[in-house]
Amino acid sequence: MEKLDAKTLISNSNTFRIADLGCATGPNTFFLIDDIIKSVETTLGSNSLKTTKPEFLVFFNDLPKNDFNTLFISLPQDRSYFAVGVPGSFHGRVLPESSVHMVVTMGATHWLSNVPKEVMDISSKAWNKGKVHYSDAPEEVVKAYEEQFGRDMEKFLEARAIEIVSGGLLVVGMCGIPKEMPFSNLADSIMYSSMADVLLQMQFEGLISEEQVETFNIPIYSASPEEVTVLVEKNGCFTVESMELMDPTAWLKRPMNVEDVQQWMVCIKATMGSLFINHFGDHLLNDIFDRLTAKLAGLTEKIESSYRKKVMLFFALKRK
Repeated sequence: MEKLDAKTLISNSNTFRIADLGCATGPNTFFLIDDIIKSVETTLGSNSLKTTKPEFLVFFNDLPKNDFNTLFISLPQDRSYFAVGVPGSFHGRVLPESSVHMVVTMGATHWLSNVPKEVMDISSKAWNKGKVHYSDAPEEVVKAYEEQFGRDMEKFLEARAIEIVSGGLLVVGMCGIPKEMPFSNLADSIMYSSMADVLLQMQFEGLISEEQVETFNIPIYSASPEEVTVLVEKNGCFTVESMELMDPTAWLKRPMNVEDVQQWMVCIKATMGSLFINHFGDHLLNDIFDRLTAKLAGLTEKIESSYRKKVMLFFALKRK
């Protein structure tokens, strides 16, 4: 927050406006907003010439299918801000021009707007047969994912450049990876490979069709700091204030056990469950994840030997 000149930004208004893009419906969303507001209030501090405390307006954004009712019901009663729901994809405009001082998005921008069409085209060199992700896939598949991420991030930055006031901040947290490291080195690669194995076995058992398996891919891409920096420079509307790969949650930093795998899969099921339901039906969701959990529980040593350190990318950009 030291990168943000809050006093100047609200010199002509008493309202500080924040947008949380791709927000969750749980308490973590509100914890994040509370932390931002406390930081802004601290930044304004006793040196502010204003005699009244600033007011805060928070825009909560997600796709229209998000459960906004649950979000609003969960809003803290003692919150120190006004709340607005904004449905829409953050790969395009969701707010008026120069309407927000700070935009934050956590755990959302690694999700692609759609699966690259090439990976589901049987006539394409990038056809991702027998796999659900670009991890451990041919170079053509990796390239298709990379290019889709590039297109999505370009649109994301273009939209934010219009919405954020000059001097405002864009703060992003997403899945990341060190430069030139193959995704196959990561723990998540083992998970995606195991997902494919589970689905192929269920196809063999006649529970799902070959077409269902071959048309299912996870639209997630982990970018390196260098990739994001190139896209930011291409956009030209922001300066990079910070860009850092960081360690993820504690369970990835210590020896892994079966209970850790179970906890991991609970999180994955919560974030990816809708993809499986939409593609295979809700009647198979528990079966898929029970099988996946059991398979990964037998691979703890392999997961332990994979790269599990700096795989979260955080960056802050200031609007010129």
